[in-house]
Amino acid sequence: MGCFAKFNPHDFLECHTNDAINVLKSIREAFPWLEELSPGIWRLSFYSVLLHDLGKCSGFQKNPRRWGYRHEVLSVPFAEFLNLSDEERKLIALAILTHHRTLDELKEILPTGNHRAEYEEKVEELLRFADYIEQFFLPRIPYWEAYFFGTKRPPRALELPPRWGEKIKSFDFDALLDWYDKNGEKYKEVLTYLRGILNASDHLASAGELEVRVLPDIADRVALRVQPEKWRPLQKAAGKTIGNLILRAPTGYGKTEAALLWANLNAYRTKRGISSRIFYVLPYKASINAMHQRLLGIFSDPSLVGVLHSSSGVYLYSSALEYRRLSSLYHKIYTPFKVTTPFQRIKAFFGVGFYEMTLTELTGSLLIFDEIHAYEPNILGIILAILELLKQKRVKTLVMTATLPDFIEELLKEVLKPRGLKVRPEEADRFTRHRVNVVKGSMDNVLGLIEKMNLPRPSLIACNSVGRAIEVHSALTDAGYKTLLLHSRFTYGDREEKERELMARLNDYDFVVATQVVEVSLDVSFASILTEPAPLDALIQRFGRVNRRGFGKPRDVYILTKGSEADRKIYRPYSIVDDSLELLTELDGEELRESLVPELVSEAYYSVAEKLRADIEEYRDIAFALFENLKPLMRGEDEKQFYEMFQGLEVVPGLYQDWVRELLDKRLYMEVYRYLVPIPYWLYFAKRDSFHRLGDKGARRHILVVELEYTPELGLLREPASGDEVL
Repeated sequence: MGCFAKFNPHDFLECHTNDAINVLKSIREAFPWLEELSPGIWRLSFYSVLLHDLGKCSGFQKNPRRWGYRHEVLSVPFAEFLNLSDEERKLIALAILTHHRTLDELKEILPTGNHRAEYEEKVEELLRFADYIEQFFLPRIPYWEAYFFGTKRPPRALELPPRWGEKIKSFDFDALLDWYDKNGEKYKEVLTYLRGILNASDHLASAGELEVRVLPDIADRVALRVQPEKWRPLQKAAGKTIGNLILRAPTGYGKTEAALLWANLNAYRTKRGISSRIFYVLPYKASINAMHQRLLGIFSDPSLVGVLHSSSGVYLYSSALEYRRLSSLYHKIYTPFKVTTPFQRIKAFFGVGFYEMTLTELTGSLLIFDEIHAYEPNILGIILAILELLKQKRVKTLVMTATLPDFIEELLKEVLKPRGLKVRPEEADRFTRHRVNVVKGSMDNVLGLIEKMNLPRPSLIACNSVGRAIEVHSALTDAGYKTLLLHSRFTYGDREEKERELMARLNDYDFVVATQVVEVSLDVSFASILTEPAPLDALIQRFGRVNRRGFGKPRDVYILTKGSEADRKIYRPYSIVDDSLELLTELDGEELRESLVPELVSEAYYSVAEKLRADIEEYRDIAFALFENLKPLMRGEDEKQFYEMFQGLEVVPGLYQDWVRELLDKRLYMEVYRYLVPIPYWLYFAKRDSFHRLGDKGARRHILVVELEYTPELGLLREPASGDEVL
């Protein structure tokens, strides 16, 4: 009688086990530092993988969906037959028990106390497969041991005792849980790695993969794009820096290549290639998608470069890539290079999802933070706490920036003790592209201002709030200008269409009116910009959309002296905006030399630096306390807090609700995403009466509808929906 591990397509248990051991072996080769950090981890992992699905030899074979029991519960007692120490058997048993669900999720169904009748019934089902286990599965174990441990004398650590069925039936789950309660903290690290490695091996084998991927030599790939003799001084210096590094260079210098060369030197190599996991961390999805495309151009293989953010599945769906397979693999320990938001890494420290797998993947990794100045104090505090914890896990970090206030750099230095690299002033000034012009007035008089300044076409009109951007767009359109509006409150489908239009036909427009979304997203170059006042680092990001490659040939950029009332809720404390404006006023009519930018940004934050530093340190200490609560093999108690802190809301405009219902009925779930609009929590609370669920059952229960006006031209407004049809 055979035993299947998977159905549709069918996969015999011995085949799945063999595949999972292959994956495990490749992880061991790629992560050699885990044995040094946790001695014996690979032996424990091998026997966990070996036994994890043995409980499927049971009623699971008739119909897994209707069987109604957990196979891992039946797999656990086999760990008792291993010729290992008692604590090793307990660790393996706990890893097997939790390889699908956490201990707290299993609590109600475990055969503890007097609740053993169902378990004993299921053991009887398992014993009907005794011949398969004894005569087919067990004889293969010495071959797997020999293969994995690389020996001709396999340890033969598993031996079934006489009447082994009775011993399985009497297995003491209470004693196992008691052992966890007493020793879980002591073995926190090994349990984390053990579950992470077992999950990774099992998930990857189930996906049909037999090994984790490694990278080719990175410097060779960079050299195919930029010849080594043309590498800039800081790129070469980064490529010779071992350990943590903070790199300051102006936009357009080639920081990405510098980061790749740094990673190439600091990575671990196997015979197959670079096995270190590399995470390129950026704050915004648009810049992450753009970086993913750029790195694909360097490495030419989507299985080597992954992308991870809250809607990366949709990004892959919209691309020509193999989205189902890749979006699944990018969440596993498989792809060696991932471009990601910090939240995809942070959530592991809050115990979200299979967090042990993420923590295992992070151990010994290389972290590259770009645009780290863009985060709010709470995120920066959490990042600092994580960097402090990861120092003990052999993680190396590169922070690179064009606009980093000194007080943030000091906080990073205290954690990382990095080497610092800066572009020499004369070299930095070769990247000067803008001339500062401070203009008295506000967007209330946008028509008069652009006429007076004779603003060249196409120019960017940058506003600080969605409401203001809509007002300005309407004024320009009514005056006969060809204008495109871009902000965050469009459906993802309409936003995608607008960005595609912008990339393809920018020169057809007189003006593009945009909010902060334009600071970090598209690789387009405007002739000039008229912007509302904002913090200096944000303004410099906006200027970066102008004259993008005109190094040494500055273009005029225009900064208004007055914003709108809404700005004071956006930028806190608002004195940063006032101080930034004062600094730029001193430069009115002059070139904004790149060598001055770091000093100017620090000056803009000088009056509030002490308070912001205190805020960041407070969030860092809170994060430390939260992370202390994390227990291996248990759901994070702070998972809810994580989602409340970092997740916004996505809603369907009432106009599209019938269409979304039809898409759900057709199971076209990815298409639904095109009709979602991201909104901040404050808008939800301000207009709470305008929201309702799409339905009471299934996926409809989780989709929020907003009965506010929406048009593809203006996006989501704050007015009640009129009921006009668009589709």
